[in-house]
Amino acid sequence: MSGRGRKAVLPPPGFQATERIAADGLQVTVVNKEGFERVFDFAAMAVPQPMRSSLARAFAAQSMGWNSHASGESYWRSIEVFARFLKDQGQPAEDLANLTSATLRLWRNNHKDTPGGREALGKMRTLLKREPRLAQGLVAEELARPVPKKGKPSKQSYRPSERDQILLIAERQFRAALLRIRENTALLNRYRAGALDPASREWRVASVLECLAATGELPGYPDKDGKVYTRAEGLLRGKNGGKTTGRLFLSRAELTALAVMMTDRYGWNLSVYDRLHVPVTTPSAGDAATVTYEVLVEKRRSGEGRWFDTENYTDSRADSPGRLITQALEATQHGRALAAALSPGPRSADGRAQPAPH
Repeated sequence: MSGRGRKAVLPPPGFQATERIAADGLQVTVVNKEGFERVFDFAAMAVPQPMRSSLARAFAAQSMGWNSHASGESYWRSIEVFARFLKDQGQPAEDLANLTSATLRLWRNNHKDTPGGREALGKMRTLLKREPRLAQGLVAEELARPVPKKGKPSKQSYRPSERDQILLIAERQFRAALLRIRENTALLNRYRAGALDPASREWRVASVLECLAATGELPGYPDKDGKVYTRAEGLLRGKNGGKTTGRLFLSRAELTALAVMMTDRYGWNLSVYDRLHVPVTTPSAGDAATVTYEVLVEKRRSGEGRWFDTENYTDSRADSPGRLITQALEATQHGRALAAALSPGPRSADGRAQPAPH
């Protein structure tokens, strides 16, 4: 019965709940609210086999209360930190039952002074307190100690002049990348249209760009040592030592510069970028030259049923809100096309596969 006295809805015939932990005891499946699965594999963790199995069981038990993969990822990162700590001890504990209070005290002292360390302490404290073999004695007393609270913030917000300087650097960095990708895209389009002389250097460069767009890699072949040798790298770099793969794709630093600009323009945070879908073009009223983008923004802290919000931005002139989206789509076109070819399905704005919103 439900809380209000109504019968609960039964699952469809033949329904089977997803097994959270595999038969080998080392793979744990986390299912989010949308019904998508994410597998966390403990098999390669650098601790003894019994310890891997125990950590997997504790992780699986804790996952019963999760409704997002982000929760699983945060606990997974903390377990990885804990496993590396145990490995560094030289002779890591064989299993959770073999952990000593001295080991846990050292773990605490090594990680209590940084934000990431305190997060790992808190997550592992939650997992280890689930273990019945650690419920008594000095180890239990060590686990009962609360995680130290964070100290006084050491960082301050940027001053207006500093913020303006950061934006200027980001704009210059992204602008240079956009012009580079635009120029090479034009050359690639001419190659595809058969407008280049096969005997020219432009044709050779464009043929390499075709391979790069299709595979994400430069054409080449392995030498006797197994290393891939290619003349394409020298061809793309030219006399001035230019970009290779960057001729069609943004680098991490350039993607960061774009994110800085979009954060300033639209007020989005990191969690929005992580799951942002490619904006959809919608009909614009009035001037046919304008383009309006419908952006589906996911705000996961907004509560049940209120995760998704639609925002519209119009590109009508150089300084209009939608112009940056137009430029972002142009700069990421090859990356998104390659990602879609390698793994078809709904994608985020940076090309990663994403579940479709409900």
